[in-house]
Amino acid sequence: MEVFALVLRNLMARPVRSLLTLLGVLVATSSMVLFLSFGEGLRRALFQELSRVGPAIQVVPEGTEGFGFSPSPEITPETFQALSQAGKTLGVRAVIPTLLLTRGGFDPNTSFFFQGLPPGVAPDLLYPGVKAREGQLLPSEKGAVVGGRIAKRNGLSLGSSLRLSPKVTLKVEGLLEEAGGLADNLIFVPLPVLQEVLGTRNFSAVLVALNPGQKAEEVARALERAVPGVKAQTTSEVMRFAERALRISDLVRFGISLVALTVGGLLVANTVMMSVYERIREFGVMRALGARRGFIFRLVLLEALLLALMGGLLGLGVGSLASSAINLYTLDQVGLALSAVTARLSLFALGIALLLGLTAGLLPAYNASRIPVVEALGRV
Repeated sequence: MEVFALVLRNLMARPVRSLLTLLGVLVATSSMVLFLSFGEGLRRALFQELSRVGPAIQVVPEGTEGFGFSPSPEITPETFQALSQAGKTLGVRAVIPTLLLTRGGFDPNTSFFFQGLPPGVAPDLLYPGVKAREGQLLPSEKGAVVGGRIAKRNGLSLGSSLRLSPKVTLKVEGLLEEAGGLADNLIFVPLPVLQEVLGTRNFSAVLVALNPGQKAEEVARALERAVPGVKAQTTSEVMRFAERALRISDLVRFGISLVALTVGGLLVANTVMMSVYERIREFGVMRALGARRGFIFRLVLLEALLLALMGGLLGLGVGSLASSAINLYTLDQVGLALSAVTARLSLFALGIALLLGLTAGLLPAYNASRIPVVEALGRV
């Protein structure tokens, strides 16, 4: 307790310098927490959404596997017929071609995501649990079914017009209940309409729904053997790919935050080093009164660690508040929390902050413990 009292007394004796150092560590830690919270939030959101998708297998062109569909429709009608025939042979529940179209910009308020479904296929086959709040669940040849959140965001109601191209306009025939999933932000339209708009007969992907008891891995490999040039991905494979991609993005974000961490570390090292320089005579008196080198070393090192810990805790709090503010926006816009400060992230951030303090304090603490008593007492 005596050592901690001395540490606090020294930090409070230089309030401006200590505060500025604390702010440096706070900014470094909060920026790291905020950057990495996107990885945690995306990981949680992706896995949550993947678990809600009905079809167990997604077939895409070979070489475009991963999370999401091919950027351009590349599955031909002939390939789909081959997949459909193979699916019948394997006894699957359904083989569903689909096509995606995006309209608008980066702002969620001006973006529209259309998913084309074959005639007779309702959205609840792909997204179990979705229900119609108003109108019908299955769109007609010239109609659309709109997710609850995108309808609310853009003021769409039954009878509203959706212009996909100068020649193609659809009427809203159904509005879905908000279920907190991906379907809330999609507009489901007839597949032939999207093919007409894009001027293609191809598909973005083919989704395969299984019957109870069928094993997704076995069916996926059988489809790949039966139809060359495609990759059949199971939900678990997509999850593993997404996890690898998120880990890479985590490393990139951590690398960016290292700049702020380095600045914070230099601030801590500067503060502790200046403190050592100003207290050389004090250390000499301590040594003359019997204090050992190890006591001086621990005293100085604890100052650096305390600054780092306090800055880390405050940075964690600020980062959490920023994460919550971001989630308020993304939940309102797309219905997903894209940032999450988890227990794992919190412990990691505090560990990095303490490591920062330890690294920044080692050299000043070593120098302080090695000051000769005679030289220290000779300082005025």
